[in-house]
Amino acid sequence: MIDMHVHTRRCRHARGSVQDVLAVARQRGLRYLGFAEHLPLPALLLDQDPRAASYAMPESELADYVAEVSAVAEDGQEPGPRVLLGVEADLHPGNEAHVRRLVSSAPFDFVLGSVHFLDGWAFDDPELLDGYDRWDADRLWTRYFEDLAAAAASGIADAIAHPDLPKKFGCSPRTDPRELYEAFAEAVADAGVAVEVSTAGLRKPCAEIYPAPDLLAALNRRGVPVTIGSDAHAPEEVGYAYEAAVAALTDAGYREAVVIVGREIKEVPL
Repeated sequence: MIDMHVHTRRCRHARGSVQDVLAVARQRGLRYLGFAEHLPLPALLLDQDPRAASYAMPESELADYVAEVSAVAEDGQEPGPRVLLGVEADLHPGNEAHVRRLVSSAPFDFVLGSVHFLDGWAFDDPELLDGYDRWDADRLWTRYFEDLAAAAASGIADAIAHPDLPKKFGCSPRTDPRELYEAFAEAVADAGVAVEVSTAGLRKPCAEIYPAPDLLAALNRRGVPVTIGSDAHAPEEVGYAYEAAVAALTDAGYREAVVIVGREIKEVPL
């Protein structure tokens, strides 16, 4: 059992400490536990959006976060999961240099790349749902997958997180999205990047795993490796609905998932 995407209270919109999360992971028998705190956002975005300070840990805490998780990982945690130091980096266009600078500052095991912003709008914030009224749904989905493919091609991320996030609040394209899925699957395959199967969507209004079955099948056809994450924002969410993720992977034709250790992909059986 693996969970390569968990958060702590450092991100300002989650609960629990590293030790709180680890305690639940031990209780649930995880083999690998990947901390992926939200990487600090750039100053320009923080200046433009007063809510952005609640989306990620401040840069002043990055070193403390690294030290805290590294100390737990070095302890060996017997019995318990192997603890991995990661981050979730917002790779919206124009943010690549900022992310590269911060990622190079510490020996991260893995970097999850994600897109939460479209032209500065945090489209997954439940307080900003009026932004959907300003977008045509087809254009929103096309733009999102363009940005997500660019994130994969940047060479910064080891895996792409929650790859069809715009469905979170029920936004769906009017046209068949399978062409977008195929193009994205080709992009991540060419980039040599893994993709996360996230059970977080089951806790959201969409009530569906990220990615959707057709997207997961497209990834499998391209030979794209996948990892599993809960995107836990509270200790009790660690390992959430793991069996559902395994079932989705199996239905799509996968027989193994991956973890990322020292920026290297390692296969683990489902």
